[in-house]
Formats: sequence, C-alpha cells, structure tokens
Amino acid sequence: MDLSTPAGLEALARDVAALLGARRTEQGGAPDRVRIIYADGRTLELAPNRPRTRITISAVLPDKATAQDLTVEPITVTARPRPRASETQEQAAARHLTAHIRRRLTPQLTAVHSMVSPTVERARTALSALPGRPGGEQWVIADVPVVRPDGLDQPCPIVWWHTPAGASRAVAPFLADMLRRAGLVTTEPHGEAHVFFAEPPAEHPAERFHIVPASEGDGCALVDQFTGACVRTYTDAEWAEGIAESANRADETARHSGACSLDLPGLSEKLIDNAQFRTLALELATAGHMPYGLTDVDYTQTPGFLVLGVSGKSDMARVARLLDPWGAVRPGERREAPAQEAERFGADLEAYARAMTAPGRTVAVAADGVRVTFEPAPPDL
Repeated sequence: MDLSTPAGLEALARDVAALLGARRTEQGGAPDRVRIIYADGRTLELAPNRPRTRITISAVLPDKATAQDLTVEPITVTARPRPRASETQEQAAARHLTAHIRRRLTPQLTAVHSMVSPTVERARTALSALPGRPGGEQWVIADVPVVRPDGLDQPCPIVWWHTPAGASRAVAPFLADMLRRAGLVTTEPHGEAHVFFAEPPAEHPAERFHIVPASEGDGCALVDQFTGACVRTYTDAEWAEGIAESANRADETARHSGACSLDLPGLSEKLIDNAQFRTLALELATAGHMPYGLTDVDYTQTPGFLVLGVSGKSDMARVARLLDPWGAVRPGERREAPAQEAERFGADLEAYARAMTAPGRTVAVAADGVRVTFEPAPPDL
C-alpha cells in the first residue's frame, strides 16, 4: 500500500468508508487529503503523516458548529498494522483505521452534529414546553446508529423520559405525539421507552413499513423506513407481512386524515386533539402512572388511567382507573376482587388527583374516578 500517491490514499479511504457505512469519498482540501462523507453530512478527512506510514484523521465540522466553538480532536493512527491470518496489508489498514474511528471519533462527531442538527433543534423546541420534575426527571435526546434502507449506517436521534428508575414507558407515546405535532416522524419500538424521530421524507414511499431479516438471531424485523428503526421482530414471516400491511394502512389513514395520532394510550379517541385533555394524560404519565391501552403492558398487574369526556360537559373530564378484569368499578363492589384491591383503587385515585391539581382546575375524587373541571371551559370538542 503506497500512501505517497493520491491513488493509494483514495483506495484506503474507499475501503474505510465501506466498513463505516459511509456514502462516498472525495478529494479533500488539498491534493494529499481525502474525505469520507456519510449520508447525513458527517465528514472525516484523511491525510498521510510523514513518513507516510501513519494517517491523521480529522472531523470536518459544519460552519454552525465552528461558530459555537465546538471541536473534535484529530487522531493519528498507523497505516501499517500487523495483518491477521489471511488478511492483506490493505485490509488490515482499513480495519485498523475503522476501529479507531468508531471508538475515538464517531461518538464526538455524532454528538456535535446532533447539537447543531435542525431536526434536533425542532424536537428541543417542541419538548421545551414539558418541564422537568423533582429528582431529575426530564426528557433526554441522544443518537443511536441504525441501518437505513440503502444499507448505510447512519445515526438517528431518540428521545426518552428519564427517571431515577430508568426510561419511562408511560411517557413515550406522549413524547412521540409532541414530536409529530412539530412536523417530525416517529417510530415507537414495541415495548420500549425510547422514541426514534426524523424529518419526514421529501417523497412518501409506496410502503413506509417493510419486513427485513432480523439483525440478530432468526426471524424477521418490521422496520420503519422513515427512521430506519426496528419496530418489532417476528418468528413467523407470514404473520409479520400481515402486521406490515396493517401498519402501512394505518399510516396511510393518518396521512390522508392529517391526524398526528390516530390513537393515544390513556386518552379517549375523541379527546386526542384537545390540548387540555392531552395535558392531563401527560401529567399523569410523567407522575409515574401508566396509561391504559399499551399493547405490551399487563393490565391485570398494572392499573392504567384513561381520560374520558363527560357527556354534555365540554369543561369536564373523568379519569378512570382500569385494572383487568374489574374495569373502572371499585373492586370492593366486585365479589371476585381481592379485598386489598379496594384500598389500592382509592389510593390510586388520590394519586391521580394530586398529579392533576393545578391552577384553573377543580379536581375531585368520585366513586368511579377523578373528575376534573376546567375554568374556563376548553373549546367544544
């Protein structure tokens, strides 16, 4: 491998780009420099170091990052590592550089791009109305790598609600709803507390969700092409195809109706687009209560709240506490319910009431749930 010529350096850069999952290479700012460019615009520059047996790799940052004095320290790596068995010197060099880039440069480069990303800025603006809670509970944004439909490795931002006990499953649907209302697209992996988000594509594909081989183990994965995130894995391919068809039909329905959320756990369908009622559900979730309607939650063990409207009263909501199989009826009134469940039912309603108490509301615990009256009344539903 001859790094004294542009051709030698370009060949090495192409091999490294392929291993990194980057999109392309091009000549750098000087004849003896080559750039590796990812699909999302992240850029690295390779330059031979005298006596051309070492490579210096630098991050090329966007102007916005430079203006904020954000930096990523360059690294220098040998271009002549010892090859492994059945490995050429060129293959060894590409492998060695790739490993150092992933370990020493990629995390910092991704973090800088996330800090100046317009997509992340939109998400931060949308979530800024959501205050933190005592004990450090707050929303958090980070990046994780996903494999895009074109096979390239690219980070995707995720958001979650952080609590001392870990990420909150209860809050995830509401974070996703807030981001969709800000014009972003989201993926909510089954049973997880993290929400992937991205800008909507310039052109809507024929099918948003598709089935691919699972990245780990046997089976197949339902993948959202908008974010590259896996929604769920299945062992039965025929069943998975049916799930994908259903998901694509739901996406088509939402797109044509203009709805940000066709359903939202913890909320009656008629209340989803009313901000004040949505806020009640969000406050309950951030207080640690589980919304009713998540398909991965066992509601025979975990009670769920459900915000309902009151017929003829647009200024009032009723919050039910549901635990299968007793529903919203006080368990003490059901013979098959354990005696301790009646006490637990009452304690949960009191906790709901505390979480929703705020200026401009009257909150009262009733036999069948918690009544919330808004002052003044919200717009008619």
